[in-house]
Order: sequence, then C-alpha cells, then structure tokens
Amino acid sequence: MNPAALKRNTRMYLSRALTTSLAPPDWVSVNLTLRCNLHCSMCTTCYDVPDELSTAEVFDLIDQVALMGVRIFNPLGGEPFVRMDLEDILAYAARKDFYITLTTNGTLITKKRADRLARIPSEQLHLNISFDGPQPIHDQIRGRGMYGQAMRGYHNVRAADAAAGNPRRKVLANTIVHDKNLEDLPALLDEQASVGFDGVQLLNLFRHGWNAPHDPDGLWIHDHRYPALQDLMHELVARVEAQGASGYRILNSRQDLELVLPYYRDELKPLEAPCWAGWKELYINADGTAIMCDGELEFLKGSFGNVRQQTLRQIWNSPELRARRQVVKQCSTPCIQNCYLRRDSDSARQILKGAATLVVDELRDRVRRKRRSSEGVHLDRGVLTLELSDTGPWPEAAAAPARRHHEALVGDSPVPFERCYDDPFEFYELRNRRYVRFDRGFLGFEVVRKVVEDLQAARLSFHAVRLDWRGEPLMHPEFVPVLRWVLEQMSATGVFRELQVLTDARLLNTEICDVASFHGDVRQTWILHGNGFGAFEEQCLRNVDYLLHVRKPAQRVVASWLVDEPLDPHGFVETWQERLRQPVLSVGRLPEAGDAIWFRRTDHEHFAENAAARERLVELADVLGVEADPGADVQPRCPGPFSTPVVSWDGKLTLCTRDRGLQNRVGSVTDDRLSRLWLEDPRIGEARREARGKGLPGLPGCRDCHFPCSSNYRLAGRDEGEGL
Repeated sequence: MNPAALKRNTRMYLSRALTTSLAPPDWVSVNLTLRCNLHCSMCTTCYDVPDELSTAEVFDLIDQVALMGVRIFNPLGGEPFVRMDLEDILAYAARKDFYITLTTNGTLITKKRADRLARIPSEQLHLNISFDGPQPIHDQIRGRGMYGQAMRGYHNVRAADAAAGNPRRKVLANTIVHDKNLEDLPALLDEQASVGFDGVQLLNLFRHGWNAPHDPDGLWIHDHRYPALQDLMHELVARVEAQGASGYRILNSRQDLELVLPYYRDELKPLEAPCWAGWKELYINADGTAIMCDGELEFLKGSFGNVRQQTLRQIWNSPELRARRQVVKQCSTPCIQNCYLRRDSDSARQILKGAATLVVDELRDRVRRKRRSSEGVHLDRGVLTLELSDTGPWPEAAAAPARRHHEALVGDSPVPFERCYDDPFEFYELRNRRYVRFDRGFLGFEVVRKVVEDLQAARLSFHAVRLDWRGEPLMHPEFVPVLRWVLEQMSATGVFRELQVLTDARLLNTEICDVASFHGDVRQTWILHGNGFGAFEEQCLRNVDYLLHVRKPAQRVVASWLVDEPLDPHGFVETWQERLRQPVLSVGRLPEAGDAIWFRRTDHEHFAENAAARERLVELADVLGVEADPGADVQPRCPGPFSTPVVSWDGKLTLCTRDRGLQNRVGSVTDDRLSRLWLEDPRIGEARREARGKGLPGLPGCRDCHFPCSSNYRLAGRDEGEGL
C-alpha cells in the first residue's frame, strides 16, 4: 500500500462511518442506452428511454468524473454499440486518461467498428463479451446465429488490433451459470481459452423478481438440478485453485463460487463484509438519473438525483444519497453482489496496520538511501536499454510499427533504400543529402550524454547498457559517435560493465567495426538477428565477417534466430559454426559468456501462444540434440522494477522491454534525472513493493503479463536488485 492508497482507504472508512462523502467513488458507471438489438429471454432491463443522454451530455459527465479524481469509467447498457457515437465516447474517455471496461453482446462489432476501437489504446479499453453457453444454448437464449455473430465481433477486434500494431487488448467473456449450461460450461470455457479470450467472469441469473413467467426457457436452477450445479462448482473451484497468475483465468474467487449453490437454493445470507454501495460507485442511468440499490436489489427505486439538474459533485454530496447510504448500512437483504465489497477500507485496525507498514518501509528506504550515498549502487544484473531508434526494415508482423516508421523515414529517397545494404556507407550519403528524415524516432545524442553523466554523478551503475528496442540502432544518424562515446565512458568510469548491441547487420559498416575493435578491452556483445537478414543474407554475412576479423577477445558475437517460422536449424548452425569462436549452441536462454548460436522463443500476450512457443523450442532442441530452456510455466517475481529500465527514443522511462506501447511509463529523462527516478520516484518504489509481495507490479500493463516466465526476459541473468 502506498501513501496515496492509505489516504484514500482512510477517507473511505470515515465516509461510511459518518455516512457522508469524504472520498470520490472508485468508479463511475453510465448506462449509455437501455436499448438492445437482441431480445434475450432472461433479460428484464432493456427498454427504450425517450430522452437518452446526448453525446455532449456524456462528454460533460466524463469531464466531471475526471475533475472528481476518478480513473475508472464503465459504459453500460442495454447494448452500448446501439449508439453510433459509442467509439467517440470511448475515445474521449481515453483521452481523459480513464481505464474503460465495455460490456457488450459482441454482435454489432463489425470490421469497421473494430477498426475504430483499435484507435483507442489497448491498455485503456478492455472488453467483456457475453456468452450464455455453447452455440445452440446461446442462440436459444439470444436468437439464431447470435453466437457466431458475437464470435465474429471478437475476432474483428483481435484482427483490427493486430493490423494497427497494438499491444494485446484484454478481452474477457461474461457467462451466466444457468440450468441449460451446467454440463457444457467447462467445454465452453475451454473453447474461450482456445480462441484467445483472456478469461471469464461467471455470473448468476438476477434473483429479484424471478419467477416462472419470466423463465420461458427454464434457465433458473431448481432443486432437482442442485447435484449437477454442485458438481460444476467443484470442477470450477479446482480450476481456480490450479490456474496461475497469468493465462486464461476464471476471475471469480473460490469464495465467490462457493456462494453460487446457496444463492440458487435461496439460502444466501446478507453480505458478511460491509457493503459499499453508495460509496464505491456512482451509477447514472440512460436518462441522467442517479441510481443505486434500494436495499431490496431494485436499482431504479433507489434514485437520488439527476445529472440534468445537478452536477455530479452535488449528487455525490446530496442529502438524498446520504439517506440511501443509511439504508445500505442497515441492509439485511441476502446478496451476492460482492462487487460492492471494499475490504481495504473495512476496518480501522486494517488501516492502522497499513500505516505501520508504510512507516517501516520508509525507515528501510532511509537506510538504503544512506547506504547508497556512501557506497553507490551497482546493479549486478541490471540492464539499461537505450532506444536509439524505433525504426526498422524488418518484414515480421511483430515489428509492424517499426516497419511503418521506416517506410515513412525513407519515403523521400530518390533511390531504393536497399542500395544501403550493398554498400552501408550509402546510408550516410542519403543522410547527408537529407533524403532520410530524422525529425522523429531517434534518441538525441545529448540525451544519451545526459543519462550516462547523470548515472556517473549519482554513482549508479548497471551491468550492461543495451542499444536496442523497437527499432534498428544502426539507423541512428549518429550511431558511430554514440558508440564511440559510450565505449569511452565505460572504459574510463565503469558505469557499465558490458555493451550489448542488437542488430540485423544490414547497415553494419567497417567504421562501426573499427570503433568497436579500437575499444576491444571493453566487454561487448553483438547479437545478430538472423531473421532480419532475409534476402540480404549475403551482404549481412559480408559485413559481419569484417567484424569477426577485427574484433578483440572481449568482444563476443551471438547469431540469433527467433523461432517463429520454418527454418533449417542445421543449416543455420552450419553457417555460424565455422565463423564464430567455439560457439555454444543454446535453445532458450542466452549464455552469459562466449560466442553463441542462440535459438530464442517468441513472446506473446496470451498464455496459449506462449505455451506453443515453449513447445516449439523443446521440439527444436530435440532436433538439435541439446537441452532446452524454454521458460517457466509458473510466474516468478518480476525483476522489471529492480533491474531493466528502458529509455525510449523520446526520453520516456518504462520498466521493461515488453512494454512496447509505453503504457507503464514512469517518467521522462528529458524532464528529470534517470538516477532520481530510478532510486527515489514513489511510482517505481511502489512497483517494487508490489513485485516483492505479489510477484507483479500493479501497473496496468503488468497485471496479466507473462513475460517474466520467458527465457528472453533479459538477455541473461536472474532477478536481483534487493539493494533498491
């Protein structure tokens, strides 16, 4: 818990104790419409509202929510895609820096609308798509063909994000547990996992007012079906207990699932923990009415204001809401709506314990800072990545943004850029004649100087500096001066123990090789992307052969192949076996020393694709007759906050190389000092505390990350950084 969270939890506790508003809600939900294109047999909440909130009114609500300090915005329905301005609303909320979860039946997500969604950052917009069972059951409830249409909507979202080069967007399934899917639900979850859903939220039929006339399809679970329901819950609980921190996940806890049977048997007790309805959420209906539970699970009867007559702050501080909160505090209605639990604010004892923990952490931090000031800090396995360029000529789909940037960069060239691969010095000619534009996408030499000199002054050193990331570093217009200066600083000060350069060698020229060789006393690792050679393998090998000819003993060379496409592994080994110095053949993790032929796995956002990548490495290792190190199935503690800072071409700082969309940026080295950010910034400090406690930081892009399981997480090494 950080100081801001402790302050918020304390204010929430006092708000409930005093039946008032001392803190804003955790999130704001808005029914954008109550219309729907479907007529689901179990639905009693969709209908036409004569005067729905207009686009301008919703924008105004979003502005007000932002001013209240709320960061989560939930657009609800009805079916939100009935509104043709939905994407405009979502984009506006994203620009206000909200995190958005959109629940939909999926049937209206056409390719065109998916393309519009793809323009919204994937880390800010998540989707929940409703599925009530396998295709026959789903279509019986929602209409013929609706299962296939919803699944097409899902695939449209995935395809549009892939075409846009977006990081993977979280897409979950919402699935109701009911009489018709008790036997088929496990198979449905397996199907969701196989097509790439990130998880499922299991729901119940809404109990209030449910009776036979509202149950034409017999969805309610009655006495004679309790044994089947109990068997299902046992299987689901077993799945929850076996699932890891990443991959396709059932989001319900074991405790949630154990409440399902008593819920359908009408044996449920009131919530054991305090209910936070009226404090945790502000809920606005499609006509602008503020609504909440009335104490008997009727939301429309719990209205207490309207945004067309009052501001959100006025509603949040109104006497009407105070009266509704008093009802919540006295509520005894059996309820399974545990989304209104807020355990962080349940007790004064818990809050005092959190405060004591913060005091102890602060004392420890003071001791660390004092030790750092006298001894300096060396991260024995730390790797600082400097992105010299976000531009590259590679054809791989994973490098689509770098490829697009490359095409824009060389668009004014009067000659094909491929001429530079025959003669790498031709690149300098195009640069000098301004046929290649360098107005964006390249880390300034002055920024590199600032970062390194700051580390020297702060006595903060890393094991390695890595010139790489989303682009080809040799595309940098001043690569030679940067390389020479960094090597000189390493030789003089020891701010880094090793230089790592990752390149496809298309632009590797003799000047670069000579500069590297001149500083041959400095440990260097040159990693060559074999996949990037493509049709220019002959030219690349010629360039590399000169490097191999002039290099010194401290310079090692690694020939790398990303195992994601058919290849002749024996041919690749044969090509490099005769060129390198007694190379180690590695399948999985890069060896820490010496030349190597390195077959490395691909990394994906989805656990099933990662499992396939691990399997490909194991199969390849069998072919080559060596041991594989394909990565872990169980998530270890993330070393990112401790040892892998990344500086993007425009100076933004993030915590690991997997954050290619910079959704978890924690500062900027152009506005601040890297040493101060890395050693003192509270955001990074909190990420370290969360990684120590939970394994992963709580940053948005970290919550479902699989990358720490990968053998590629860093080029080499283990988790470290306990001195921070």
